[in-house]
Amino acid sequence: MPKRWTDVLLLLILLMLLAGGCQTAEKKPLENQPQEQTGITASDRRILADQLSRLATEVEGVQKATVVISDITLAENGGNGSNGSNNNDTIGAEADISGMIVMIGISINEQADAEQVKPKVRDKLRNSDERISQVLVTSDPELVKKINEVAAGIIKGEPITEHEMNIKQLGKEFKASNPAF
Repeated sequence: MPKRWTDVLLLLILLMLLAGGCQTAEKKPLENQPQEQTGITASDRRILADQLSRLATEVEGVQKATVVISDITLAENGGNGSNGSNNNDTIGAEADISGMIVMIGISINEQADAEQVKPKVRDKLRNSDERISQVLVTSDPELVKKINEVAAGIIKGEPITEHEMNIKQLGKEFKASNPAF
């Protein structure tokens, strides 16, 4: 009889171990990529920037385009206002730019007129994605260089928030140079 109890006890222990081993451990949710205010992940931001850059180079006269996508409010006073529906071609001194903002630096071939090319690029990009509230276009070599630097950091995988100060500075410089947007 004791042998039988030992067998039953071992069988029960084995069943408990099997039952316990079959349970799936509580899975932690996969860490999502951080999303900005517009709900776009860093990966999606890089993909969209690449698509917009390619669209811009389709405009006649554009040789190269670099895009930075931001949803950081660009305002000197750090305000929360939005002019996402503003279709004016100049930024008022007190205006905020918020929503999904596309900053694009373009290189234009010598035969093209920058003042005719920039509005075409702006319109093409703005019409390509309804999430875009503003498109800031420049062909100024200094601004293009700064856009390239920010874009390079983002491509390396650095979060957009690490470039917030540079992006805000770019916004101020765009205001100062009155680009087509």
